[in-house]
Amino acid sequence: MLKMILLILPLLLVSGKERNLPVNGTDTERKEILFEKVYLHIDRELYSPGDDIWFRSYLVSGIGHRLIPGYKNIFVQLVADDGTVAAQKLLLSNGGTVKGDFQLPASLPEGKYTIRAYTRYLQNFGEESYFHKKIRVVQPRNSLEISEIAPGENPGDIDVAFLPEGGNFILNAINHIAFKAVDETGKGVSVKGKVVDETGNEVVTFRTTYKGMGKFIMMPQEGKKYFALIENYPSFSYSFEPARPDGIGLSSKADGNYLLFTLTRNLKSVHPQEFLMVVSHKGTELFSSQVKMTEFQQAMRLYKGLFPLGISQISLFDNTGQKVAERLVFVRNANDPKIKVVVSKLDFMTREAVKVSFESLLPENDTIQSSVSVSVVNEDYFSAGGNNLTMESYLLLDSELKGSIESPASIFEDEAGITAEEKLDLVMMVNGWRSYYWNELEKYAGTELPHWADFGLTIEGKVSRLWGGKPVDDGQVVLGPFSRNFLFEKAVTDENGRFSFDKLYLKDSALIMINAETKNRSRRTEIDIEQSLGFDSVVSHEFMKTNVTDIAIPLKFYREIYHRRMAEQEYFKELGSILLDEVNIEGKQGPRTEDHFRLYGEPDHSFTITSDDWTYANILDYLQTKVPGLVITGDEVRIRAGYGNPLLLLDGIEVTWDYIKYTPIGDVDKIEILKNSALMAVYGSRGGNGVIAILTKMGRGDMYNDFERFVPGRITPRVQGFQQPRQFYAPRYTTAAINDPKPDNRPTLY
Repeated sequence: MLKMILLILPLLLVSGKERNLPVNGTDTERKEILFEKVYLHIDRELYSPGDDIWFRSYLVSGIGHRLIPGYKNIFVQLVADDGTVAAQKLLLSNGGTVKGDFQLPASLPEGKYTIRAYTRYLQNFGEESYFHKKIRVVQPRNSLEISEIAPGENPGDIDVAFLPEGGNFILNAINHIAFKAVDETGKGVSVKGKVVDETGNEVVTFRTTYKGMGKFIMMPQEGKKYFALIENYPSFSYSFEPARPDGIGLSSKADGNYLLFTLTRNLKSVHPQEFLMVVSHKGTELFSSQVKMTEFQQAMRLYKGLFPLGISQISLFDNTGQKVAERLVFVRNANDPKIKVVVSKLDFMTREAVKVSFESLLPENDTIQSSVSVSVVNEDYFSAGGNNLTMESYLLLDSELKGSIESPASIFEDEAGITAEEKLDLVMMVNGWRSYYWNELEKYAGTELPHWADFGLTIEGKVSRLWGGKPVDDGQVVLGPFSRNFLFEKAVTDENGRFSFDKLYLKDSALIMINAETKNRSRRTEIDIEQSLGFDSVVSHEFMKTNVTDIAIPLKFYREIYHRRMAEQEYFKELGSILLDEVNIEGKQGPRTEDHFRLYGEPDHSFTITSDDWTYANILDYLQTKVPGLVITGDEVRIRAGYGNPLLLLDGIEVTWDYIKYTPIGDVDKIEILKNSALMAVYGSRGGNGVIAILTKMGRGDMYNDFERFVPGRITPRVQGFQQPRQFYAPRYTTAAINDPKPDNRPTLY
């Protein structure tokens, strides 16, 4: 079954209208915190080695969640569970969005990986401000291997945290206690238990209601000690802290279009107390209200329209200004604009076209500007609990609370026996217990931090005299042009010979040319460059282990990727391997032409590289302008419409594009293209999509006689540029191709 993942980026405004309630005005003098968030819409959660990871990045303001205009650098890393960086991409966001992808090597070890994304500005705030998404890479397994990894029946050890609502465990008062039970991996587990006093008498029973979370009510009495016991876990025992005789409790629950707040204190208290209740949202005070308490309970209602969408903080201060209780609440606005997705029908035949349309649910004559991305994915390629993260859950929940939230996307969905509103309230009581991320950001309010306008590449270096190594002062340095699309950039060296080029835009691995001369026009200089991209080389695996939600692999995923691999090997025989007896092969050596060895005869197209061609950035750039019918999108190359990547040969040896794109075009003698079936038959099914043969000067035996020699005052280094995302490939199924026997088991269809 396929699952469509639709992500809508709403335009969320931090605002609220007062409705004649006894609240004070907003604190308008407080400076807003300049903050941003990165979110990656990733096509799925489960992969096997050799798969592609497709994603789209969204960069939004931290408060209003609006797309950030202009250009910004986005750093994306694929990090193994031990903190090793397996791959990384530098992207240039334009208007808040940019596409990207990772190609997982076939040799990538299976295991847990985290996709980590950030900007240089977010580095000011630390790891908790970054985007994190856990994925799993798994090798195909047969039925016997799958049975060996099936989960056992041993429950293992658990840990249960008990969290009084408002922050205080209060004597002789009604206490609302939230709890969270987790196993050794940090995953929520269902438990039942009871609270007993020191004599063993049962006080109250409790049980989890969602993802290991639950809540109960109890009233501690004087002279009593209380303990929590869990069924089926005899070794577990929790001792409650002594109840406070002077504490204040702060509880909240939904009441239609209102929130009902209740202050609770020791029922033996008789003196009046005055408090200031302050409501804030993302570090900005929305309103406040004076509360006078004369009884042991005081209730009040606040209209939900006063609260922005998302998490708000309710703080209670005594008359000395000390915070005595705190509670987080989550407010959803049922009237938020939505987009409806309409599919032409629900059941489809194999390779049948699916028509999807989007309908706005806005009032008539109203409009909204949004960005939408969609992925259509086999549902078996998600965690056992479903999609673990969505834009809604990340922007409104994960990025607002510290610590790990289990299956945050599911918290926004109503289920039998529990509503989304009840789930969110449990999260506010458990994860939100004094862990509101905006509390940490308050120290940055009004502070100007570096790298807000970080975009483009920086290349720095030093120019020295060729003899003696003395720095060149006031020298001229010129960058480019080595490719046709690269303009000249000029810089002047300082007294230490240093120079810098900023805000550059270069694609992938780019070959550049730098020329330097002294102020007297002498080119007898030596150039050294350095490029700092800003990637973190060391990643805390401990943070990811404790703060990034893990995902569970459903057993049907193992079966799915195994059958997918078997179907491909049955059709593409070369993907499998068969052990044969010794075979003697006789053949004739192919003709030698111009000292190049070839297995094939005369190619369909042959191009001889001259010095005029050295201006091309790379071999792909050259081929795009020379070969009729050749289509290049990123690193995807097709010389036959509707087919996959052609076979790539370097001096007769099969290589990958990752290898060949670093070969300087000046090292190449000829490039030959094979489209004819008779020529391609030499390579069997490997050449079924065509062949591109690259013949170097070394392969011809020139021993670099024609290579560019050292030129004083010039270097032609290769530097890392911005990733050019590949075009997602989906075959067009014509009427004639509907019954094509070639298997098409792509997990991500769109």
